Amino acid sequence: MITLGIETSCDETSCAILENADKTRANVISSSLHKHKVFGGVVPEIASRHSLEAIDVVYETALKEARVKPSDIDLIAVTQGPGLVGSLLVGVSFAKALSFALDKPIIGVQHLEAHLASNFILEKKPKGPYIGLIVSGGHTSIVHVCGGKIEELGSTADDAIGEAYDKTAKILGLGYPGGPVMDKLAQQGNPKAHSFTKPKIDGRYNFSFSGIKTAVLHLVCGQKMEKSAKWKGQKLNDLAASFQRTVVGWIVEKTILACEDRKVKTIVVGGGVSANSRLRADLQNECKVRGFRLYIPPLSLTTDNALMIARLGYEKFKQGKRSGWDLTADPNLKMDLVGV
Repeated sequence: MITLGIETSCDETSCAILENADKTRANVISSSLHKHKVFGGVVPEIASRHSLEAIDVVYETALKEARVKPSDIDLIAVTQGPGLVGSLLVGVSFAKALSFALDKPIIGVQHLEAHLASNFILEKKPKGPYIGLIVSGGHTSIVHVCGGKIEELGSTADDAIGEAYDKTAKILGLGYPGGPVMDKLAQQGNPKAHSFTKPKIDGRYNFSFSGIKTAVLHLVCGQKMEKSAKWKGQKLNDLAASFQRTVVGWIVEKTILACEDRKVKTIVVGGGVSANSRLRADLQNECKVRGFRLYIPPLSLTTDNALMIARLGYEKFKQGKRSGWDLTADPNLKMDLVGV
């Protein structure tokens, strides 16, 4: 079975061809990230215009790489949400037009569920329940997947983990996106150089990252809020390392706590921040000590991509799900009750 995946939730425009559940035929991504750097964040209008300009080229390139014809496609899976409504509409409209022209079934996919499903392309999906950790620029959530149902245990009350990295990097003058730069600097710093207070927040599995961003601002700029030039070199590395140790520690701690409370020994991670070196290392170490099974995607599948959309769409199609002509973008789409 050949599934075409289409992903346009934010600043990536991607098309992928997946054969059955696990054979990658193509995964083409066109990013507009370089267009947003000067603004210090994603500009929705620029992102949607890029998707509109790139979608046809990305689609044709994916077909060429996969060596398939449009008529060979059996299913079209497209990101329905969450995301930027303009970008989402480009992908959904393109998918519906293809579905009509080719007379092929179409299915809308929830973007966050797809991040977890990206793990099941190279590895077999766990048969039992698992704790899902979703960490990205816009979302930080812990979910419990059991018996085909998804229960959200906790989420962030303010900034997502990716936002916290970006905003802290901006304070430090490191540019956008901040996550990869902060991670690189942290690897050369002392993670115990600075300590940050753990936020008090309702909900056993909930997060808050806005406070540590403010703490960094006060530390760097002082009470007068004037930029200090002293934060460079090793001092900058130490600050980045301390920030990273702290926020990653909160995430790992609550993920392990959810596993212990729900008596689950499998963790599935997804989202752009799953590329973070400290998060990967700390989760691997904790799972090794406790005998847990860890699913974490290869770096190539941590960012937004259409292959994960195709994988989840394929599974939902096998479960009997379909979308109709009323399918439309939903920027606030919640996770389905049917597990990934």
